[in-house]
Amino acid sequence: MPRSSSVRGLATALVLVLCLPAVSWAEAPKPVDDDVYVVQPGDTCGSVARKVFGDATTGSAKLHALNKMGAPPHQLVPGTVLRIKGDPDARLTFIRPEVNSKRAGKVEWFQANTGQGLWRLDSVNTLREAGAEVTFRDLTRLQMNENALVVIYGQATKATDKVKKSGAVELLQGELNVSLAELRGEPVGVRMPAATVAARSKDLLVGVDAQQMSRVSVYDGQAEVSAQGQNVQVPKDHGTRVEKGKMPEKPRPLPEAPAWAGGERSVRLLLDDKGVDEELTWAPVKEAASYRVELARDERFNDRVHGETVQAGQESLKSVARALVAGKYFARVRAVDAVGLVGKASAVRQVEVMRVKTERGTVGPQGIRGAQRLDFTVEGAESLDFRLDGAPTTHPVRVESVGTHTLELLPRGVPDARPEKLTLTVVPPRVDVDVEPVAGAFRVKVLVLDEQGKPLEGPFAALKLRGLHGTQVEEPLQRQADGSLLTRALPGMRDGERMASVEALWGDTPVQQVNALAPMEQAPVPVAVEPTPLVESAAAEVALMPLLGAPSGGLVETAPLPTAFLPQAWLFEVRMQPGLGSEGLDLARGRTTLAVEGRVSERVALGTAVAMRPGALLRGGATGSLPDTELSASLSARVRLTDHPDFRVLLAFDGSLAGSRFDEEARGLRLRPALLAGWRREHWAFSTSQAYALRPGQAEATWDSAYQVWFLPLPMLSLGAGLDALVGATPQVSGPLGLAAGVGARLKLGGFELGTSVRRGFGPDGARVWGDWSGQLTLGWSGLGALLPQ
Repeated sequence: MPRSSSVRGLATALVLVLCLPAVSWAEAPKPVDDDVYVVQPGDTCGSVARKVFGDATTGSAKLHALNKMGAPPHQLVPGTVLRIKGDPDARLTFIRPEVNSKRAGKVEWFQANTGQGLWRLDSVNTLREAGAEVTFRDLTRLQMNENALVVIYGQATKATDKVKKSGAVELLQGELNVSLAELRGEPVGVRMPAATVAARSKDLLVGVDAQQMSRVSVYDGQAEVSAQGQNVQVPKDHGTRVEKGKMPEKPRPLPEAPAWAGGERSVRLLLDDKGVDEELTWAPVKEAASYRVELARDERFNDRVHGETVQAGQESLKSVARALVAGKYFARVRAVDAVGLVGKASAVRQVEVMRVKTERGTVGPQGIRGAQRLDFTVEGAESLDFRLDGAPTTHPVRVESVGTHTLELLPRGVPDARPEKLTLTVVPPRVDVDVEPVAGAFRVKVLVLDEQGKPLEGPFAALKLRGLHGTQVEEPLQRQADGSLLTRALPGMRDGERMASVEALWGDTPVQQVNALAPMEQAPVPVAVEPTPLVESAAAEVALMPLLGAPSGGLVETAPLPTAFLPQAWLFEVRMQPGLGSEGLDLARGRTTLAVEGRVSERVALGTAVAMRPGALLRGGATGSLPDTELSASLSARVRLTDHPDFRVLLAFDGSLAGSRFDEEARGLRLRPALLAGWRREHWAFSTSQAYALRPGQAEATWDSAYQVWFLPLPMLSLGAGLDALVGATPQVSGPLGLAAGVGARLKLGGFELGTSVRRGFGPDGARVWGDWSGQLTLGWSGLGALLPQ
């Protein structure tokens, strides 16, 4: 024996010598728990043993026994994690939300964490609305309710106490659910202030109240309760209680398990981010004084989201779990008798909160609402049955009938389950109908929009157009590239006037009605005759094109498309613009313009013009020195922004380039963005143009406004008048101020158009800007392309 001790001491000394000091180049991380030690720079086996165990010799031997450090000599690498305790007696396998723990022999408490090891005489304390699960090596589990305080007892062979030998716990306050492991060979022990329990049970509830009275409820197997030298056997479905300093009471039957009302499975739909409320209801139990209700995210009821005590004797026994988010939940309820013994748990009720995903329709607190139809799915609906208005339906769900519907969702295979009901509302989509006269008939344009005003994609089987008061609507509707639908309507008679009256229906529900008067003196088109294509017509209205044109001799060059009404077709036009003076016509200082103007789409028109000042080429009719011959060119574009049949708003852009032989103020490039507006009513039409003109590379800019009015006594004739103003728009720079006024007429004969106008500039700079007196003669042809509404 002495020789053995000497050999052991020599080996220990050799280990201490061969454990070289640690060399480090980085700071070691903080320990994750107090059952490990993280090697620091300069550490040796002996220094670690002395620091942790208080003795270098015996501590070093323990350190090597707990860690695989290899044969000496070796060095400790900084950052290495060394075990300084053996395997724990138990671990914290669940905590919520905050749980405190304390090491044996220590005073301070610290916040516990999931997975933390627990050794003999360690303590665990759950706070208010907190919970924890402790799992022993043999998988025996202790579930701690709120405000519970437990001391862990490990396997200590030298202990004479029966409870401590069992490796169980001491419960100082609160409640424990005990679940004995399947292969455990001995009972689990629980020491309480008033009694000791040795249980062979897979389901046991023990508790200690504020008066230190102990209560035991056995749901499986049996338990032996000892106090004051008296032992009581408590069988399955029985319980007892023990006052401190007294013997255990005689076991009594526990209250029966309550039965759920509405089945053991329910489904709820999450329609917003606020969550849903689930009402848990159950049938009363005869022996109950109160009920405990729990709802958790797991079947072991560790992660509880709702708990409530409900007093017995109420007309309706219920508990409401509020603001549940999407997920699966589990509920149970227990009856508690008059002496505080907790009865058997009900069957676990499964509550599924499912999220609705809409492809078409809007989800709100009252259900799902949408235009035209609803398309949606329910996440995780594979185990559900669906009923729409009482009839079975399929998933994903589609509803097209206009009106309010009820969708019921039922858990499959649960006949007594309470259905989850969802209100579905299908409203007709917004239907915009625009009716415009075109070539003796009316063009009907239809847009189908959702509740946000966005165009819907067809087909629209429920959409119908119906003519009223003799109006004939052609079928079918033709879909266009912009998503609109087009057709033609032939007018009828109402109150002695030819009128197109069109009503849009969605199914049998009227959604819009539009009325429009036919143009004057248009002969009725017989219904029985084959519809005429939308091309030029001798009865077509005269185009509301420029009346006054460009000035003669002024600074502002011509730009096509000056009005708020788009051309009906492509128009090719020659314009003669002589000056008018006291000595007659002045052709040399005037303009001769070739212009092309037309529609490139329903909303867009483009124009271009090339103008020439004859100048020295002409000497007839002019006296004195003549200006040089020069050319100018212009481009313009307009986009219609509105669809109202009588009111038009357009965005325009004009650009003109005058040659270098023009006057300094007129030559060069001029850009002119403008906003145009026009209104037409029966025989009258009005338009205005507000433009800002600038010359690139120069600081000067001008603002010009134009106002025009037409009177249309006949479909082929228009009479007009106009007023123009141009003012300087450059800050701190004096600019021109010129006004001009004029009148004109335009006549359309078949595809040919003839126009004439006269204008005079006035004001401080009117003659310089617009010219003094000037006139215009135009000859145009518009036989290319179909006629479209202006």
